[in-house]
Amino acid sequence: MQPILNPGDITPDLIERLDRQGPRYTSYPTAPQWSEQFGVREFTDAIERADAVAQPLAIYTHIPFCKELCFFCGCNVVITNIPSRNRTYLDRVKKELAMLTPYLKHRRTLGQLHLGGGTPTHLTPAELEELHGMFTKEFTFTPDAELAIEVDPRVTSHEHIDTLARLGFNRISLGVQDFNITVQKAVNREQSEEQTKELFQHCRARGFRSINIDLMYGLPHQTTETFETTLRSVISMRPDRVAVFGYAHVPWMKKAQTKFERKDKLPEPRERYQLFATAISAFTASGYRNIGLDHFALPNDDLTVALDAGAMTRSFQGYTTRPAEDLLSLGHSSISDLGGVYAQNARALPDYESAVDGGRLATCRGYSLSADDLLRRHVIMKVMSATRMGFDEIEHKYNIRFSEYFAREIEELKQYESFGLLTIGTDSLTVSAVGRVFVRNLAMVFDRFLREKSGGEKRFSRTV
Repeated sequence: MQPILNPGDITPDLIERLDRQGPRYTSYPTAPQWSEQFGVREFTDAIERADAVAQPLAIYTHIPFCKELCFFCGCNVVITNIPSRNRTYLDRVKKELAMLTPYLKHRRTLGQLHLGGGTPTHLTPAELEELHGMFTKEFTFTPDAELAIEVDPRVTSHEHIDTLARLGFNRISLGVQDFNITVQKAVNREQSEEQTKELFQHCRARGFRSINIDLMYGLPHQTTETFETTLRSVISMRPDRVAVFGYAHVPWMKKAQTKFERKDKLPEPRERYQLFATAISAFTASGYRNIGLDHFALPNDDLTVALDAGAMTRSFQGYTTRPAEDLLSLGHSSISDLGGVYAQNARALPDYESAVDGGRLATCRGYSLSADDLLRRHVIMKVMSATRMGFDEIEHKYNIRFSEYFAREIEELKQYESFGLLTIGTDSLTVSAVGRVFVRNLAMVFDRFLREKSGGEKRFSRTV
């Protein structure tokens, strides 16, 4: 088991040295490297390659609708209160699935289903059941399949939860961000503590195996005192997992965030770190483990167990206990990862609708991974997800000598070794408890595109 994180080991000086812009590495190469020259043909060829793999498939479906815009949001969302839009969207997802399944003649077993957004519970319970039925008609779930959904407690009813439980969903993530009303008003997301706790308790009663709560630091008007009150409230619920995301201020990409620049003060870098340090102290003192980045989990949670066993992995949905199954994604702006490629659907809803209505897949851009990309992705995801990375396993799989292929990277990592983030051995890298907080910095060393400065640096959030 990895050592327990001591918040005092993360000093202001260390923060100043390490805080920079960088990817969260849910993919490598990251999205700025993808090309619009990649199209439907490349995607369908990849699906056919993936069909030959004797492994369960994972499916993600993007439900883009929300009733109102949270100003901090960096997701691909569509604001609407028109119920009929659900119906037309589901019809298009069904058509898209019908276009994809002929390429999967043999691979019809699912190990994972994830619904994200937007707000998946913008769909009615009956519509969620219909969506689930689209997949059970075409695929067979493994006995231990992971069925996960992200929900907004403000629009999620008991009937939603009852339906999801009956359909076999076993993981659920509740968005909170912050319970302080001043912060909530500034970000246009008013959500009472009582409403959230009541829904949380109903999820527990309905037997969800794992409940996650999402929080966010770095929002307007947050102080360590007010955020600590939110943390105490969340800890009292005892979620299995907690994600404490740093707010990514990217107003050049998300125009709603410019509202903060005009009237709402964002925490300064030192204040921002103190917010995260407060979260680290609160969760570690309450028995949670920092499993990596800004994620915490109870000691008996599947993710913590997987981390200690070296079996935790990372995907577009974040940390997971599942192996790197091929991911097929449906819906507006969704991203597939299979057959050695990334393929993204149209990011504008009208473009997605137009393609599907015309009987075409909505692929708008993507990327075919080279041998070097595959190797570096393996290394980066291992750094992001494990406490130890042995060189021999990578050498055997990719027919390289690690110390030679990555000689420059190992030399660069020595500065981080001097900071106490990792230990460099002759046959392995071992990431410390402090290093688990800064794994993005460690992973960035292996990112060829960052080294070459080939675009996109400004698109990334800060590492702290």
